[in-house]
Amino acid sequence: MIHRFLAAKYSAFTHDIWLSTDSEIYRVIAKEYGLEAPFLRPEELSTDHASSSDVVLHAMQFAKERGLEYDLVGLLEPTSPFIKVADIDSAIDELEQDLEAHGVVAVKEQRPATIFVQKDAKYLDEFCSNINEYQRLGRQNFVKEITPSGGFYICRWEKFLTEHTFYGNKTIAYEVDEISGLEIDEPLDWEFAEFIIERKKRYE
Repeated sequence: MIHRFLAAKYSAFTHDIWLSTDSEIYRVIAKEYGLEAPFLRPEELSTDHASSSDVVLHAMQFAKERGLEYDLVGLLEPTSPFIKVADIDSAIDELEQDLEAHGVVAVKEQRPATIFVQKDAKYLDEFCSNINEYQRLGRQNFVKEITPSGGFYICRWEKFLTEHTFYGNKTIAYEVDEISGLEIDEPLDWEFAEFIIERKKRYE
């Protein structure tokens, strides 16, 4: 959480940063680091079934009730701790220059590519077919694939209010590097994140 806050805090763009949480404990910790947590999420937005979009809309409603207006709204999830402020600023700059764009989302290169993946089965029939075709065509015909990294989601304020999503037909894909694109979904991801932090400390 704090890593994400620090990345956003030093953005060159004028902004407010709020922590959305249902925990008074996290709220206190956030305030110790200078992060605003002006509200607690209601119970219905604190379950496993609550969507990120609903959480964002709740924060936007809080802003509206206080007469606050913004050009953009963004979501930084705590499961992607290594995003860089330079990436956030570059992504916003790219969005502002593209007047047709709905928003901008951090992406990373998909690994493995879908050509190396098949549904669970006893035999690798789909995989074998794919890999044989890939070898026949040659690596020069290999298509790079990307997937959202979880690093950040940014959208034009009015677009999000009307469409309730960061994913429009003209959402810009902003590619980040492998470390910035690390998303903590499994215990092994957490171990890797700790390794990266310790390694950074060693060379600072």
